[in-house]
Amino acid sequence: MKIYVRETVKKYFDPAEHFKNTKCSIEYFEDLFGTPYPFQKLDHIYVADYNMGAMEMVGAIIYTESYIPRDEKKPRPNFENYMNTIIHEISHMWFGNLVTMKWWDDLWLNESFANFIAFYCQSHEKTLAAENQYIWSNFLNDMVWAQGIDSMSTTHPIAGTCMHSG
Repeated sequence: MKIYVRETVKKYFDPAEHFKNTKCSIEYFEDLFGTPYPFQKLDHIYVADYNMGAMEMVGAIIYTESYIPRDEKKPRPNFENYMNTIIHEISHMWFGNLVTMKWWDDLWLNESFANFIAFYCQSHEKTLAAENQYIWSNFLNDMVWAQGIDSMSTTHPIAGTCMHSG
């Protein structure tokens, strides 16, 4: 595993924290899914001006650089969100990359499962975020937020039709 960060933010980054969370998450998912980590490597790449939180690919995860705090104090909610994002993206190595849906119509299931399983993993005692006694409260807060978004007139169906040829 390698971690890539720009030289200008390297002093703010704690690789030990990141490695521990990654290692614990991989071990947990290997046990939970009954399948060893399915790829040769897992690189973590932090990118400036990346407009999403993170994105998984086979053997690599890209993160927004904004997850790296620029001061000595890490606000706890931001830290928990960051740990959750790492675990969420690692879960995609099994559910999304190793096993994937037949077509894009069911992408919601991929993301919903990764979201749930990241919180589930965090509640396990070995993960770095397990010290968070409010893990399921955070999950419920996310669920309430999602229901609020879903109740808006601008919402879209959970599963849509994605046209393709062939």
